[in-house]
Amino acid sequence: MFKKALSLVVSLMLMVTSLSFAAISVSAADTTYVVAGAEELCGVLWKGTPEEAPANVMTDNGDGTYTKVFTNVQPASGLTLKVVENGADGSQNWIGDATGNNITFNVTAASDVTVKFDSSTKEITVTGDGVQFVTNLDIDSINAVGNGDPDDEAWLNGAAWDPTANPMTEVSDKVYEITFKNVTKFDNYQVKFAANGKWTDSWGAAAENFTPESGVEFDAAYNGENLTVNVPYEFADVTLKLDLTNFDYATKLGAKATVTVTDTSTQVETTEADTTVEPTTAAPATQPTAAAQKAPLTVNATSNVFSTAKAEYNSETNQVTVSYYLDTDYDLVNLEWYFTFDSEVFTVNNKNNLDSTGKKLGIMPQITSGYVINTSIPGKVNANASDLGLYTINKDIPFAKIVLDVKGTPENVETTVNMNVRVLTKGEMDFDTMRVDPDSMVSYVCDYIIHDASYIKAATTKLTESTFVPSTESTEAPETTVAPETTVPETTAAPETTVPETTAAPETTVPETTAAPETTVPETTVAPETTVPETTEAPETTVAATTEEAPAGALNVNATSNLFPASSKVVAGDEEYVTVTYYFESEKNVLNADFNLTYDPTMLALDSVMTPYTNGVVVNSATAGKVYGNMSSLNLYNFNQKTPFVSVVFKRLGLGETDVNLTVDNLTLSLANAEGVTDEAQEEGLVRDGVLAETSTKYSVETEIQAGKVTPVVPTTAEPTTAPAPAGSTYVVAGSEELCGVLWKGSPEEAPENVMTANGDGTYTKVFTNVQIADSLQLKVVENTADGGQNWIGDNGDNNITFNVVAACDVTVTYDSNTGKITVSGDGVQIVSDIEIKSMHAVGNGDPDDESWLNGVAWDPTANEMEQVADKVYEITYHNVTAFDNYQVKFAANGKWADSWGGAEENFTPESGVAFDAVYNGENLTVNVPYELADVTLRIDLSNFNYATKLGAVATVTVTDASQVPSTVPATTVPATTVPTTTVPATTIAQNTTTPNTTLAPATEDATSSTGATVKPGTADTANNGNNGNNTANNNNGTVKTGNASMAAVILLVLVSATGVVYFTRKKIK
Repeated sequence: MFKKALSLVVSLMLMVTSLSFAAISVSAADTTYVVAGAEELCGVLWKGTPEEAPANVMTDNGDGTYTKVFTNVQPASGLTLKVVENGADGSQNWIGDATGNNITFNVTAASDVTVKFDSSTKEITVTGDGVQFVTNLDIDSINAVGNGDPDDEAWLNGAAWDPTANPMTEVSDKVYEITFKNVTKFDNYQVKFAANGKWTDSWGAAAENFTPESGVEFDAAYNGENLTVNVPYEFADVTLKLDLTNFDYATKLGAKATVTVTDTSTQVETTEADTTVEPTTAAPATQPTAAAQKAPLTVNATSNVFSTAKAEYNSETNQVTVSYYLDTDYDLVNLEWYFTFDSEVFTVNNKNNLDSTGKKLGIMPQITSGYVINTSIPGKVNANASDLGLYTINKDIPFAKIVLDVKGTPENVETTVNMNVRVLTKGEMDFDTMRVDPDSMVSYVCDYIIHDASYIKAATTKLTESTFVPSTESTEAPETTVAPETTVPETTAAPETTVPETTAAPETTVPETTAAPETTVPETTVAPETTVPETTEAPETTVAATTEEAPAGALNVNATSNLFPASSKVVAGDEEYVTVTYYFESEKNVLNADFNLTYDPTMLALDSVMTPYTNGVVVNSATAGKVYGNMSSLNLYNFNQKTPFVSVVFKRLGLGETDVNLTVDNLTLSLANAEGVTDEAQEEGLVRDGVLAETSTKYSVETEIQAGKVTPVVPTTAEPTTAPAPAGSTYVVAGSEELCGVLWKGSPEEAPENVMTANGDGTYTKVFTNVQIADSLQLKVVENTADGGQNWIGDNGDNNITFNVVAACDVTVTYDSNTGKITVSGDGVQIVSDIEIKSMHAVGNGDPDDESWLNGVAWDPTANEMEQVADKVYEITYHNVTAFDNYQVKFAANGKWADSWGGAEENFTPESGVAFDAVYNGENLTVNVPYELADVTLRIDLSNFNYATKLGAVATVTVTDASQVPSTVPATTVPATTVPTTTVPATTIAQNTTTPNTTLAPATEDATSSTGATVKPGTADTANNGNNGNNTANNNNGTVKTGNASMAAVILLVLVSATGVVYFTRKKIK
């Protein structure tokens, strides 16, 4: 009976336990994340399942983030990865950057590489001491790669999927070509173009099974699908061409390719020489062929935005029409394009390009206002247009249509016409004003580059249909060349074709840093107030000029702008009118501009608006409180002398204080060519979408407020002056990777993209475009002298310039070599003037194998949060730290390296329990533990810290002998009230064993030298809680949650209850 009862109880226990653990299994995450990518990183090539790559399964951090650390990754370039989400149902989701592309980076020095994935935001972070993100592509070679067959060497010389084989010839700058002769008939040759003998950067088709038409150029997709080449002839010569002239690495657009298949099936009769040398590899037998008849006129239409087209015409053709169609869901506010053709082949006759009225040019059928079209230059048609009322674009009506007259009777002529679109700006209607809402404007094509292709649904090109029909009569075949001897290169297997579509990461934003590598950058502090140098760069205009208090019965007028300086004037109460004028002067003339001016209609009434020119100028002031204006002329507007950009007269309505603001949304500078119209090679955007851009042209701006009605004088034309020669030294901006793209690199060789432009007056400028939102960005200007010396220049105290970017914008850094002053400006730039401390962290050389010091976390500024024991006083204690004389530590604020405190000199070891001055962004502190075991208390007191001087911080390190203190957690016994005869085994709380982000702990000289980057642009990395299982103020124990506590309690209760039943049953049976 006892055995039956015992068996029953045991069965129940097993059932309940199984159910309990099943419940636990269900409560666990059903999704597994795996890092897949380059073999140099992952050990296996693009394997995304836990079964294929168990070593690359990411660790669940318990907060929706997952981490995988690759240890001791060796130096390599072009490493790529994605995170693969493996669902419980067997599904997979390959996750890349914000656009779905691969994460691409280099490892410049052997280091641990940490990959972190946030499942809630889908952000991937890659960090490590040697991690460097790729921002541009340096091409050493282009190779044709595909399904070569060693048994048929004609195609790809028999090399199969080898990115190092078949190097192409650079026939012109960034244009590569290769020809394979006597390729046999086959309809499924596969090929892609690979850069630098690797798969990291390649070009193919936008869709699977795409077979390009022979001789017709097409868009080559970055890291796209295989191209299919069809050879319909018995033998053919296949020429592959890749044109990267207009390729933009940031957008991965602009590459063009052509596949030309030429029939060589008929071999030319040849005279046999007296002596024949048998070739190593014989060319395939060929048959004579008739030469293909060439069309009298072949026209290729190309464009940076629109698709390519090709047509062939007979000798009777006297006109060719090229039409460009744009399909977009968005209205346009302005546009600019340049059409070029060979003036020896075509002419443009205005009479053949008129609209239906017969009185206006119909080259832009949908653009009926605010446009300028110039057809007077041989070989060119230039156009621009701007309308605050917007242009609605119909995809079925040509965006542009140009009729070309054929000159003479062409014979075997092949020519190209090109449409180069410089600007397309979309806008949305503000129905209150019935004019474009300035905040909605986006230049998705700017300076000939497509910055956001999502606004373009389709852009197609059509030519007049071909009229040439090749003759079927045989003609004499041209001479042909027998294929040369070829050697089969070593071949490698084709890469797995299960790899998802991959593209390189776009411009990235650097997250909070996770390591503190060695650096030579001096100690850093915040920049003082900065001033913009005179005339060479637009001054910061977000802060109004100093104003005097308006006396009673007067009006104080403040004029502001994003381009012009702020100004203020008190207008006496008896003055009825006030005039606000914004002056502009530039070496170059103005091609186009648009602006909006706002004022308070309860204080001011608009009387008149004056611009210096009337041709191509539209001004709308119908809405009270707003003035909109734009100007556009291919003949340019002269601003070589101080000239009023816009002048507005107001009638005073009230007294007190009021503001007038001018926002320049776009402003393009240029010089005229010999024909008196804009030379597109000289064009440069000074303002784009309200943001100042980089320009090498000198200009000056001024704002003037005058009482009364004033008509400013428009000066006579003056020739521009020549800028003086640049200075001998080279200046480079070095600093945060989020800003500079590289981390604290100060030489032109290390950071050529950060070399500052000489303005000719002793000032130097560098503009960083589209800098994303970030806190505590830092920089210095590095002077590189002719003799190889360097001088790192900061603020007046030689500290780092520190600033925040509160909104994505261009950031302009200006250095005045005469005064030594550095200016940082931009719409979203906010200079840090004080520090708000939200948390303080102890950061140093923790060791995962010895968690007593810093919980085993190495150089992670987000880990080891200290407890605030008093106002601005922080403390943390580590127990049972083992004997060692070189523990390293610093104090970092807010989980970042921007603000930290350390020692005044290297190898400073503070005396135990004695307070010392903590130096802002100083050296590492050395902690000596002379005992077998010790408790180490770290304390930093910022109650007297002054951010302006960076002085006043005090720290203390206290080391207490704990050699006699038990180092283990005592056993835990179940209380006697449960089951008196049963004792639960001792339970020890597990310390944190999660691998830290980095284990390298070099001495740091500047906290700004930490590394790390996140690939999603415009988003700062979320705070990394390091290796601490919880995120409480004091986490000294490093405790890790090991399971569901409530479920564990249920299981324990079942086990104990079952034991009690057994005990009771046994007693009763006896």
